[in-house]
Amino acid sequence: MPITLGCPGCGKRFRARDESAGKRVKCPYCAAAVPVPSADEAANARAQTAAIPTPTPRPAPPLDPPPPPARPAPVPPARPAPVASPDDWGAADPPTPPVPAAPASPFPAPADGPRSGGRAGRPAPVPAAARRGPRDRPAADGTGKTPDQLAAPGWRKTRTGLFWVLLGVLLLALPGFVGFAKAVSARAGAEWPTGPGKDWVEISGYVNTDDPNAVRLSKEELLDLVVYGVPVLLGLVFVAFGRATCGAAPRSSGAKGLFACSGLFTFLALAALSVAAVSDKLQFRPTYLYTSAGFVAALLLAEFWFLTGVAAAGVALRRPRAARAVGVVGFAFALAALAATVGWRLYVSEYRPAPATEDTLMYEQAGVMLGWLLVVGLYWRAVGALRGAIADFLTTVEEG
Repeated sequence: MPITLGCPGCGKRFRARDESAGKRVKCPYCAAAVPVPSADEAANARAQTAAIPTPTPRPAPPLDPPPPPARPAPVPPARPAPVASPDDWGAADPPTPPVPAAPASPFPAPADGPRSGGRAGRPAPVPAAARRGPRDRPAADGTGKTPDQLAAPGWRKTRTGLFWVLLGVLLLALPGFVGFAKAVSARAGAEWPTGPGKDWVEISGYVNTDDPNAVRLSKEELLDLVVYGVPVLLGLVFVAFGRATCGAAPRSSGAKGLFACSGLFTFLALAALSVAAVSDKLQFRPTYLYTSAGFVAALLLAEFWFLTGVAAAGVALRRPRAARAVGVVGFAFALAALAATVGWRLYVSEYRPAPATEDTLMYEQAGVMLGWLLVVGLYWRAVGALRGAIADFLTTVEEG
């Protein structure tokens, strides 16, 4: 077992291995050589294993002993400063560190205050009613209704007006089949009635009479008046009435005035068309020219304002599909106008056979019919998209 030694130089104790018995080892503290007794020597002679104190030399006595140092005055122990109580400075509770204020929320706080039971420091969840936009909050008119609820009656009337517009568009689509039907019947060998129309219709003093100012119509013209004039007349009446009814749209949508102006100019276009048709039969050329130009101008303005109103209403209802449909209709109108002017002249001068056969006429009428139905279909799609958006809006308002 290890042997415990005491260094005579530094007086510290350390241990030596059994193999060092009878030898000298260095003190690990002062490096002095310390003899290690053997086991027998340690047992018989009681070798020094305890620490030997280091002799301290005595200082020489001074000739004149210095006076004893003066003792410093006792310093009283420092006492902590008294802490003022909340009552001393007028506070009922101890002050709390300021908490940074949260940014102001755009939504009003619920009436019953924040919800209890949540984690400390976290705001209460905002209810679904407070997350709605300004259009879903009660208006400041004292009725307690939201702006959407106040606008619902106007949108309901607008939807009714769009129904009449669609009905008028359906009637205006019927004349597109007439030319093709005539071409097919002519190719099949069928003959249309010909001759004076006095045998069918005669109105004393006005139509098919001997009066020089009366209008004379043949049987073919009377048929055209029925298959073309009646659908166009009723269609324009329904469209004008529907557009005027759409003028009940909410003012906030931006479409109210557009729909109203569109309905007014549609009525003007209808009147101009009627006067132009009568002037043409009575050979009143100046009146016919002026009224024809007025019809085209009024109809273009009416269509422009109506389609712009459809786009504005779609944006107001947050339904971009209606606005996109209006863009497609405008492109179709431009393409149809280009085909009816430049395209037709190019076709007649370059590709149309010199003697127009019955097959050629039938194909031409088929192309006209398909183009007209395409334009009417895109127009129907735009109006129907807005009508569907209004229906979704009214459903949401009634459910919410």
